[in-house]
Amino acid sequence: MKGLLFNVVEDVVTDVLDADAWDDAIENCGASGAYTSLGNYDDGELVGIVGEVAEMADLSVDETVRLAGRDGFAHLAAREPDVIAGYDGWRAVLLSLDDIIHPEVLKLYPGAQVPRFRVIDDGPEMVLEYSSERGLCALADGLIVGCANWFGASVEVRHDSCIHRRDDVCLLRVVESG
Repeated sequence: MKGLLFNVVEDVVTDVLDADAWDDAIENCGASGAYTSLGNYDDGELVGIVGEVAEMADLSVDETVRLAGRDGFAHLAAREPDVIAGYDGWRAVLLSLDDIIHPEVLKLYPGAQVPRFRVIDDGPEMVLEYSSERGLCALADGLIVGCANWFGASVEVRHDSCIHRRDDVCLLRVVESG
């Protein structure tokens, strides 16, 4: 997993809890704690860190991952503003994930294992078929909400099906709210 994701999770943990919480999570799970954005790190380290943070924050691991995505989108956008430059809203970003955004991510971070999305624009709703070796659909959920927030909108994400419920595929239905 790219260090950029570790950096973003650290930013969120520091914002939501504090810097000591990040240090405690690192220490408690035995992670290295030194992550450069371009570096590659074992997925298990992030899983361990998130598990520790979830316990500290009295949240489930999925809630913690969703929070990291939701609040982390602004940190990602600040770190890599060119990736979303020129988009006029969350729908445009989601429609461009596999065609434009993920190829740009791969240029910036060669070797990154980006998820794949098949997007169905269904009028007022969007359905995203999420596919990833990591199974981080909760992170995708949070990033979608964070993206909408970035553009001043509010969305709800429903998991119509999910590999964690033994479905064949994760389908995320995105509905603009309020």
